[in-house]
Amino acid sequence: MKQFLATIRKVISAYSLEEKVISIVCLLVFMFFTVRTGIFLLSPESVFADSSVYTEAVISNKPILLNPLYTDYSQTNRDVSSLIFSGLLKYDPKMKGFVDDLASLRISEDKKEYIFTLRDNALWHDEVPVTADDVIFTFSVIQNAQFQNQLLKADFEGVKIEKLDEKTVKFVLSSSNSFFITNLNVGLLPKHILEEIPVNELLNNKFNLQPIGSGPYKVLSPLEIANDGKQKVTLSMFAKYYSVKPKITQVRFKIYPDEESLLRDKDSLNIVSRVTGKLNELVYDARFKTESYILPQYNAVFFNTESDILKEQKVRIALIKLVDKDDLLKQLENKIRVDTPLMELEQKEWLNKPDLKEASGALFDAGYKFKKDDKGEIVPGEIYRRDKEGKEMTLTLILRQYDEGSAQSSEMQILGKYLQEAWKKGGVKVELSYLAEQEYLDAIRSKQYDMIFAGQSMGYNMDTFPFWHSSQSREDGLNLSQFRSLAADQQIEKIRATFDKDEKADRQKLLAETLNREAPALFLYRPSYLFLTDNKVKGIKLEDLAYINDRFVNIADWCIGNECK
Repeated sequence: MKQFLATIRKVISAYSLEEKVISIVCLLVFMFFTVRTGIFLLSPESVFADSSVYTEAVISNKPILLNPLYTDYSQTNRDVSSLIFSGLLKYDPKMKGFVDDLASLRISEDKKEYIFTLRDNALWHDEVPVTADDVIFTFSVIQNAQFQNQLLKADFEGVKIEKLDEKTVKFVLSSSNSFFITNLNVGLLPKHILEEIPVNELLNNKFNLQPIGSGPYKVLSPLEIANDGKQKVTLSMFAKYYSVKPKITQVRFKIYPDEESLLRDKDSLNIVSRVTGKLNELVYDARFKTESYILPQYNAVFFNTESDILKEQKVRIALIKLVDKDDLLKQLENKIRVDTPLMELEQKEWLNKPDLKEASGALFDAGYKFKKDDKGEIVPGEIYRRDKEGKEMTLTLILRQYDEGSAQSSEMQILGKYLQEAWKKGGVKVELSYLAEQEYLDAIRSKQYDMIFAGQSMGYNMDTFPFWHSSQSREDGLNLSQFRSLAADQQIEKIRATFDKDEKADRQKLLAETLNREAPALFLYRPSYLFLTDNKVKGIKLEDLAYINDRFVNIADWCIGNECK
């Protein structure tokens, strides 16, 4: 070793100054590429991350469907599809309303006819013109009896669609509906590609891996699904897009099956649009800037008014009075209290205050009492109320079961135990039932439960019809409480029918009063979400969103690096 070092010193001393400088530079270059090679072996994405490419991370363990008719199935579907496909109209958060997209709109005086004229320059990504036939085809799929997305199908129930010419279509409603316009941003499908596919097979068709749309971005290569559960889809700007073209030429979505795999890849990401659980550690990463946003959603415990016990209004009121929402929310992260499902109203006006005494009185009046001895004292060990026949008062609460160790699983455990203990103080026995996703969805569909915890999104229109109108209490409807009220139905229908903002607001208050009085659900909270950006992408706006993908509406204003100058 000594002889080797002596030889090295002798060689170096023989170099001229210029040769020594060149040698040092070469050594540094060699070291740089050696380190980069090591990084590449550990994380190739971080080495080749292109500063001109927008890269967003999403958590989802479901296969992504790149199809605009199935965006209700997951937020990731909605995010990616919103860039690939375009609808007749689009929601503009800046305007807080709907504006022209693929077509211009004219509404008849009686508000029953919606006439659309398509843009002359609108093309599919294979450069075939978008025509009225594509519009007719898309909505015929939605209205087909075999179409699987019940929520979207309900939006167009009873609507007639007519082709007037190659660029003009007309939607005819049986009665005016001020919320109907908010359904018309659904992405169109290309008839020339999909017309031979049976509707019941569309959900599993290969089109959903590399679709043809008419939006600002086209799919560069088919959706990639790796053995470890990761998925990736890369979009490139469509050069013949009919409207203002984006400055960002490529958008890459990286979908991770869990939080750990995302964290290992964090250096290659620009955006994490929804931060939960272990991802919260990224909030403290100096590379990211944190912003928050809320959406028009609410979470509630829905009381099945067809249940033997819960059909009694006083019992439902008691269950609400036994819960201290503010105390509950101290144990849950990023939650905002709600007391009515009408998101446009000031929540504090409908404040439900916990009161054990009032709750006990309501349960007593409903016929549920503690077992007492001959002296009128509660029998020792009797902690639950009984009905007139002496049967213990017992209810079941269904909650969604999530993967063990996940943020959602922890939240459901905290929520379930808190409610169980709160109701126990009033003498109500509640058994918790955590169901896997399909069982949970089956329970919602069949309405076979006493109580169920669920979330509902009011989306673009704040329309309460799908969730609270009596007609939606059927088996496949979304009236989870099976709530039937003539007074509520009248207000819901009149809210839909009027285009006058003041009248709409007045009727919303009347509806809120009815729901508050009838107590069909325990309204708890709306989520607040965290959004992380490395600040390289400029122009992102998060105000007045109905869904998080609405931030993409102004993607033409976004830029990265030199593009921002």
